[in-house]
Amino acid sequence: MRLKPRYDFFPLFNSREACPLRIVADAAIATVTVGEGRLVPLVILDTTERSDVEELIRVHQYLAPGDVACQWGSLDKFKDKVALLLTFKKPAELVIIVEFDIPKQGILVDQAVSAKGIYLQAGREGDRFINNPDAPKILLEIPDTGFRGIWNEIFYKCMVTKMRDRGLGRRQAKVAASDVIEKMREFGKFRMGHSDR
Repeated sequence: MRLKPRYDFFPLFNSREACPLRIVADAAIATVTVGEGRLVPLVILDTTERSDVEELIRVHQYLAPGDVACQWGSLDKFKDKVALLLTFKKPAELVIIVEFDIPKQGILVDQAVSAKGIYLQAGREGDRFINNPDAPKILLEIPDTGFRGIWNEIFYKCMVTKMRDRGLGRRQAKVAASDVIEKMREFGKFRMGHSDR
């Protein structure tokens, strides 16, 4: 009997910080000066109840990079969600949990894992990056924590389920899921300032 890999469950300590921040919009940014021109996902978080997160993002743009620890994990009782736990030490001590709905936002997780980074921006429902591209944001480096292999399995299973829900048989759903993931990752390999020629 093969043991299936599990991803981490992280403890929550503070009632305010324990509430995951919802993603209200997303985008991707590619510049020649960041991540070797890779597309890095940006998430706009609903910080209505988290003025501390808004302040962290605001002051971060004026300071040297701070200390943050990153950990991927699951949210108890939610099999179709993963979370990124961010523990900041500087410029302020606080915890942010970013929640990702795998069927809808799995591509963001996949790109963040591939690019080894993610941008965070504070916002409200209805905010869009295109409407305010100069809004304060922070770029976080996400080191390889061993999550990639586990994520590949989670993402594939989710996409197979999605294809089955669209009426495909089991075998067809597996092929379609692999094709969709491969095409998403091909697009995600785009690099600003690089040419394949």
